[in-house]
Amino acid sequence: MTKTRIFLIRHGETQWNREQKCQGFSDVALSEKGLLQAESLARYLAKTVRLSSVYSSDLIRARKTAEIIAQKQGHIVQTDPRLRELNQGELEGKNLMTMLGNYPELLEKWIKAPKEVIMPAGESLVQLQARAWHAFSEIIERHPGDTLAIVGHNLCNTTILSKLLDLDLNHFRRIKQFSAALNEIEFGPQGPVILRLNDTHFLD
Repeated sequence: MTKTRIFLIRHGETQWNREQKCQGFSDVALSEKGLLQAESLARYLAKTVRLSSVYSSDLIRARKTAEIIAQKQGHIVQTDPRLRELNQGELEGKNLMTMLGNYPELLEKWIKAPKEVIMPAGESLVQLQARAWHAFSEIIERHPGDTLAIVGHNLCNTTILSKLLDLDLNHFRRIKQFSAALNEIEFGPQGPVILRLNDTHFLD
């Protein structure tokens, strides 16, 4: 059986990342730093690996990161809305201080038992994991033996990695995803093996 190699990537930085605001489904563009991060990542991948396809969330911060990667490899990005970030509903655009003032009980539960939280007018980590995993699995099945890049988001990627590691979503914070971080996963006869996690050594 041939091995399939996946580079699961978080998008570059946005201004809302800098301001520590909830982004979710909000279509926030990359910051100037985020664009530079995407360029550094794309150069690194172009030097070290030949991608057969590039997939991405349809939100602009992920899509733009993917487009910069794809351009250097001669590909067109294929988008899938199931790879979007957690829908944070009423919390989108709000920062931690606002949430402490207006949603103290929700925030306390998010810290203690995040798996049980459904964001107001949004979704839960369980719902996010289900849709993201379906997309991730379908992409892998579509490309046996290929080397792919999939660009997603912090919590989207974290729930996929949690599934691969059989990690309960209440412990999702054990996995970190920095801006423009790369995770390398190999699928072979023995199942998935994570070769790299949250790698950003290539950033200038």
